[in-house]
Amino acid sequence: MSDKPYTAETAKETIARLRANRQQRSEVATEALKRQQSENVVEAPIQAPKRASKQSSGVSTIERKNAIHATTQRLIRGELTQGQALKTLRVDVLGLTQDEYADLVKVSRKTLSDVENDRGSYKTDILNRLFKPFGLKVGIVPISSGVTWLL
Repeated sequence: MSDKPYTAETAKETIARLRANRQQRSEVATEALKRQQSENVVEAPIQAPKRASKQSSGVSTIERKNAIHATTQRLIRGELTQGQALKTLRVDVLGLTQDEYADLVKVSRKTLSDVENDRGSYKTDILNRLFKPFGLKVGIVPISSGVTWLL
């Protein structure tokens, strides 16, 4: 066990810490690649630490924004359920396990699992808490696909 006292992180602080760690790993890998190219030495590639989710890899800010946009568009078109969209965002954008993400947004892992598997009916405030790290919230979505051109 650690001698350090436990301090709770806010969702913003956790996301900022995760982004800083990802940026630092990216910079280290870029520097190593430049060094390898300049020395013309063949070395084993530097491996990034394993992601929390085995199904995803690190993504850049642009890729993250594109993934969020693509997922929300699929949700609006009815290609994904709300739960499928949340799971896609959690895994592909943040690369977090259910336990880690549930801690981040301050809900139980069972609640997160139920929402991702489209079980149960949850209040808007819970759903907003789950989608907040992606800059999203629950709202009214048009039924007709002809209206989605506004989005």
